[in-house]
Amino acid sequence: MRIPRRLKIAGLLVGSLALAGGVAAYLLFSGMGVPEAHDLRAFVKSHPPVPVVFTSRTEPTAFEAAAPEGEGFTYPGTIPWAAKEGRLRLLQTDGKVYELTWGRELPDGGTLVDVMSPSVSLDGERILFAGRKAPPDPGRWRIYEVGVDGRNLRQLTGGPDDPGCVALPPMRYAADGSLLSPEDRRRTDYDDVDPTDRGVALWFASSRLPDLGRDHTRRATQIWAWPKGEPEPRPMSANRNNDRWPFYTFAEELVLFSLWSRNREAVTEDGSEIRPVSAGDGYATGATDLWMAARMHPSGDQFGYAVKIPEPVWRPRPLFNGRVAFMTSHPAGGGRLRIAQADFGYLRVAPSSLETGGRLPNQVGGQLLYAPDRDQDGRELTAGCPSPCPDSLVLCAAAPVGSAPGAFGLYLYPEEWSTPQFPQPLFDDPRLVDAEPVAVYRRPIAVTQHPPPTTPGATQPSKLRLLSDRLYEGPFGMLHNSMINVPAPDPFLGQKTDTGAGPVVPPPTNIKSIVFYGAHRDRFDDPVNPRIAGEWEKLLTAPLDKQGHLRAWVPAGRATPTVLAGLDENGKIARWTSPAKDSAGRSATFYAIAGDHYSGTRPDGYHFCLGCHTGHTFITPVDLRERTK
Repeated sequence: MRIPRRLKIAGLLVGSLALAGGVAAYLLFSGMGVPEAHDLRAFVKSHPPVPVVFTSRTEPTAFEAAAPEGEGFTYPGTIPWAAKEGRLRLLQTDGKVYELTWGRELPDGGTLVDVMSPSVSLDGERILFAGRKAPPDPGRWRIYEVGVDGRNLRQLTGGPDDPGCVALPPMRYAADGSLLSPEDRRRTDYDDVDPTDRGVALWFASSRLPDLGRDHTRRATQIWAWPKGEPEPRPMSANRNNDRWPFYTFAEELVLFSLWSRNREAVTEDGSEIRPVSAGDGYATGATDLWMAARMHPSGDQFGYAVKIPEPVWRPRPLFNGRVAFMTSHPAGGGRLRIAQADFGYLRVAPSSLETGGRLPNQVGGQLLYAPDRDQDGRELTAGCPSPCPDSLVLCAAAPVGSAPGAFGLYLYPEEWSTPQFPQPLFDDPRLVDAEPVAVYRRPIAVTQHPPPTTPGATQPSKLRLLSDRLYEGPFGMLHNSMINVPAPDPFLGQKTDTGAGPVVPPPTNIKSIVFYGAHRDRFDDPVNPRIAGEWEKLLTAPLDKQGHLRAWVPAGRATPTVLAGLDENGKIARWTSPAKDSAGRSATFYAIAGDHYSGTRPDGYHFCLGCHTGHTFITPVDLRERTK
């Protein structure tokens, strides 16, 4: 019997409506705004105690910390940490998996082809992440958010009202050889990655301060904050290399992040100056090349270290036991990774201030633990991307050593690593690199506004003749330091040697003045020269007052990070030796140079610093324990 065509069409419509109604009913009663990805059920190995958001990508770029070397000035430029394809996914406690971004249309009609660095808002209801759009968009990283239920996918940075770069980024030539306009370059040529929620502000890493650093062509990134209601974000750090992975903590509202200490300047052999090591000659100290866990207060104060060891410290995150978890290199080499946890304030190196060839004596105090690196089948693992998970657990991504990138899956560890443990597998899509797992839960953090300190009533100069003989007429900021030649009020973990002697790093006693150097950023505003390398400039020397305090107006500006050093009565970089010796009879000699990082001074801002202690040894004890609400 032949069915009339109009009945066929009616049947199809009824079927379609029934299917649509079924999907709508499923979404309504499941509480999700996206359907379950049934094809991913087969890749679930076990159920997590709380929902877990993660990325699945074609390449393992989530494990890379430094930006890649640039390839030149062709549009759209080198896009760091990119994968051909990336998806944001959610694994529920019942084993259901949801695609949160793949194939979904944004409000402007675009779609996301790659994602990275997810985090969860303080209320546990939104997921923040970095995303890249499909062509014809340039494909640079911007910050996005989506509800944990899959609803309200939207773009947060890089919109029509976003001012973009604060200075002209590198020149970009289109395929036809034409030069992109300055407006287009500012609007498009930067990357926003690694978002974290502070409630009253969005924090992230960004290359909005165009700079390729010294002796390489890697695009610099700093930590930025964008308070709600403000028209643009502001830089909170001043690196000429890469700052990555900020994370807002419960402890005193600190922000942890990874800082690439790659300063290329050192103390000259005679102790008279600080110069870039590329200038040749001999040096009393060495240039740095180390990733450490740093921390700062949301106001920009209390900047310093959190964990500083000879190995790199990537993706620092607080755990429920009060320690800092992070990803680091494995001693076996070959790109292998492992995860570790250390007490807050754990310090074992001071690379910029130790004399050439020196190292700290054998130290005691504090714990540094590494996760067991074999699975239940005895296979050795490479593991990274740790993050806290209730209760007293650690999420990570891992794969058997020597396997293809697609072998990376999600795992769960207990926090206790002093006894034998095996990771619990959660999920593994064999086609993609599953990584960056983050637990979804609410955090009981009382967020307050912390505007940058200002200098009310203080009269700043209008101009200054610098030591380089250049007349400076730009903005200034106030720097105040009250504890330069006195002991830090709190000992750090490692101030005793293995013989019980201490302090390993005593304070200096011979600093009479502070010298400031400017490490100018690269410029890309010349119509002929595509890159004008940033110069090294001696700015000023400020004497200490009768109380031994420093109070000085310093040239401020985003284009001129600074390096500070203490001078003795002879005008040379102050030098001193610790009396504390280890069991091998070794002690350490230091120079008063804060060369493990670049400092930033806010225009009209007030900066308060405690001490001039090698390696940022001043650290206030804090309760870093992660908590749920």
